[in-house]
Amino acid sequence: MVARVGDRNAFGLRVTAVQGRMVDLECETCGERGTVAAQEFQSTRCGSDRCASSQGRAE
Repeated sequence: MVARVGDRNAFGLRVTAVQGRMVDLECETCGERGTVAAQEFQSTRCGSDRCASSQGRAE
């Protein structure tokens, strides 16, 4: 799957930019931003202090 700007994963991360094989992400819950390899987008979770303690419990 090719990630595109605006795509969202199951953990509430939204693609804000695509740069080659990397994607910029923004957490819709806390606003934290980061960059990951596009192939890891679907399994990436927010690692901020605000989100990390709750992710994985509501799946």
